[in-house]
Amino acid sequence: MGGNTSYAGYVRTMALNDDVDYDLAIICYGQNDRTDGFSTNYESIIRTIRTKYPDCSIISILESSQREYTEKMTTIQSICEHYGIPVADTIDAFNNSGKAYDDLSSDGVHPNDAGQEIYFETVKAVIDDNVAASTGKMKDTDVINADVHKFDNFVWYDASSDFEQVDDTTFTISTSASGILGIDYTYESGDNKADIYVDGELFESPTVTFDYDFSQRHILVVSDDCTVKNEIKVVFTSKEQADGFKGMCFSWE
Repeated sequence: MGGNTSYAGYVRTMALNDDVDYDLAIICYGQNDRTDGFSTNYESIIRTIRTKYPDCSIISILESSQREYTEKMTTIQSICEHYGIPVADTIDAFNNSGKAYDDLSSDGVHPNDAGQEIYFETVKAVIDDNVAASTGKMKDTDVINADVHKFDNFVWYDASSDFEQVDDTTFTISTSASGILGIDYTYESGDNKADIYVDGELFESPTVTFDYDFSQRHILVVSDDCTVKNEIKVVFTSKEQADGFKGMCFSWE
């Protein structure tokens, strides 16, 4: 899910229901996150993986696109040290590759084939080192930030099975919930708007201008504090945008 923040990683992990007992999760976030709230969202991914997959190891990647050890990257390092999670440092690997960044990326951000080879070798080395030492599992430890507990509980409402599609652009669901409200939908080229009604009143209208000639799925927070007693209604501005609606979710302590 290119272009997404670490909140999307939390939601995707929580909503995952494929009966697979995973051995390893590789977390690669930070480039698209704001500094504010990043620590809480990133730690929530780790806590979610540990709860859902207690036998799963984790590797965290320091993204090469940051070029240097920004506040977000040092935040990842601190969180990983706290939980005993090994880090794949692609910033260092790129900086010491003997090649310019532009030779390892096609757009100054995303690794090209040569850059992906460095990612592969960096992650492989971390796996090999931890397998050889029989390490890699997370420590059983307390949270760093108490706000992470706001993500402990989760409910997912799927657009195709839980919502009722009233017409080409409108979806409704009867429910009661409270907490952090998120939405999962696809940005189309141009202006994207979703009017979200809670119990008959307009609650939020997330609006994004997507300046690209392709569509891209995004999961984002609508509100940090939403309470619904009876119904949520979502109205999109076009059928094309409505067709990209995946669902909504609540998280709470």
